[in-house]
Amino acid sequence: MMHNLNIITKKINDKFIFYDKDVKINIEELFLNDTFSSNETKNVEWINNNKWVKKHYFRKGMMAFMKDLYLYKTIKHTRSYREFEILNYLYKAGFNTCKPVMGWVSYGGIFYKANLITESIPAETLSEYYTHKVNSYIDNKQEEKLFIEIGKQIANMHLLNIFHGDLNMHNILVKGNIIKGEKICVWILDFDKSMKKKLTKKDRESNLKRMKLSLAKHEFLSVSSYSKILKGYDSIISS
Repeated sequence: MMHNLNIITKKINDKFIFYDKDVKINIEELFLNDTFSSNETKNVEWINNNKWVKKHYFRKGMMAFMKDLYLYKTIKHTRSYREFEILNYLYKAGFNTCKPVMGWVSYGGIFYKANLITESIPAETLSEYYTHKVNSYIDNKQEEKLFIEIGKQIANMHLLNIFHGDLNMHNILVKGNIIKGEKICVWILDFDKSMKKKLTKKDRESNLKRMKLSLAKHEFLSVSSYSKILKGYDSIISS
């Protein structure tokens, strides 16, 4: 587990809030005066005039019956704190991801509920981007440029020793009209269940395999798209 001394944690009533010590706004005052802190009904919503994205954590799979309740151990073991910590580390390292603003957990008894706020990025997911642009026809060279850039960003993430918990087309944002020759920008998001550790070859291959499986589910993509990601990935890892 990471231990980031730059993160401030404070208890306010039945909640623990946390934020970076260098933040330029008064987080505590904002938290006490704003209504977003009490709304825990949506998984994701845009707030603060769409400048921020608020994420409320819900369980999935076999534990979905627990909805948004998690067993509390310590603040540093909570879902939102761990994701905030990784995002804060990546953002300060210059990696292309969303800037974390704050997070908090509300607790009662042995359970807690988790929340996280990040700055929004005006871009589309890779799935949305490719579906929209393919209707205008992306040629092979343009597609190669896009997927090479994605591969480079995945490699940069691995060089920072981050293993992504669910790398897929919906966790990658893309901006820039590739058909018009605009610069392509790529961000990687959603680091819930991710971790910072010394990555093995198996770890890296596992992340890439998960990305390959995600591409295979998209009707407009093929194995060649994945090979272009590997080309970009290897250009960074091998250098």
